[in-house]
Amino acid sequence: MKTEDPQLFALDLTKNTCGEPWLFAAEMLQRVSRTFALNIQVLPRNRLRRPVLLAYLFCRMADTIEDCPSLSAAEKERLLDLFSAIFSEDASEWVKRAHEFKQALPPSWDLSNDDEEFLCAHCDWTLALFFEFSLKVQRPVIQCIQEMCAGMGHFALRQEQSQGQWLTIENEADLDQYCYYVAGVVGNLLCDLFYQQSIWISKARYQHMKEYAVSFGLALQVVNITKDVLEDSERQVCFVPMEWIRREGFLQPHALFAPDAPLQNRSNVMKHMVRKAWAHLQDSMDFTLLIPVFEPRIRLFCLWPMMMAAETLVAVGDGQKLFDPKTKVKISRSAVKRILQKTTVQCWNRIWLQSRLSKLRLSSPA
Repeated sequence: MKTEDPQLFALDLTKNTCGEPWLFAAEMLQRVSRTFALNIQVLPRNRLRRPVLLAYLFCRMADTIEDCPSLSAAEKERLLDLFSAIFSEDASEWVKRAHEFKQALPPSWDLSNDDEEFLCAHCDWTLALFFEFSLKVQRPVIQCIQEMCAGMGHFALRQEQSQGQWLTIENEADLDQYCYYVAGVVGNLLCDLFYQQSIWISKARYQHMKEYAVSFGLALQVVNITKDVLEDSERQVCFVPMEWIRREGFLQPHALFAPDAPLQNRSNVMKHMVRKAWAHLQDSMDFTLLIPVFEPRIRLFCLWPMMMAAETLVAVGDGQKLFDPKTKVKISRSAVKRILQKTTVQCWNRIWLQSRLSKLRLSSPA
């Protein structure tokens, strides 16, 4: 963090104290979130905004460990295990377990200018807030973080075992497993919290929502994998299933990114990803429409990133621009503003919402 930041949150780094932990958590959300910083703010403040905010920060902490290039797979697995162990229904032990986790982190993270590393090194400030929640609220978060850490540890070992070769995904089932651990578990978490914290969601409705919850989590992840395919390739990672890549005549992942790669074949590969993303987005809409109209803030929380992802897929087009290093596929600020305005007005309107997603889907070449 920047040197002037401690004054903003009443921090005393020599004593590891934070006088304004909720202010700190809200600020860190803005710094480390790409998608959810905006829509978390629309959730009902005490019922859902605060639990979801902390859950997101904990997911970012796990992801920071999994993504750290300077840590070995064994170190990542150990840190993820230690982090997961903090989240136990026996709250009396969390302080001790958090201390063990922090002691195992690289010492440089304690005063790091990297916000995500700093967040990990001072996780006890946000953990203290979390363990003030009722056990009913804690349980979905605990399950999410424990599943996520276990899955990330597995894939960290797998990446290291590639020994300098590309990290690849073999088939669609392999992709689904990876996406489940990094995003599907979040769909389950949100579904459980919505049910717990809304008097309008019956058990029967919750069980129906649960059918789409994992897919809701996967939707944004698959869109992100699709739009970031070139960026991932620069670190020799390819989350596009090799089964689809080989089908178009590319025997190795790097061949997909070669300057002389056949354009149509490359486009065909990415259309598989785009079609998969659209299927998850349709499930996301079905999930969202099961949220009662009496909970417009929860609907908007789901609609905003979902509709932004849909317009991102339209921007992907036939997939060719995904391989152009001079082009970054993203939607404009004016498009974001329009999505927020339109969905805020129409969040109750099932016909409009379904029609809007269908129109976007039809305008996508895939």
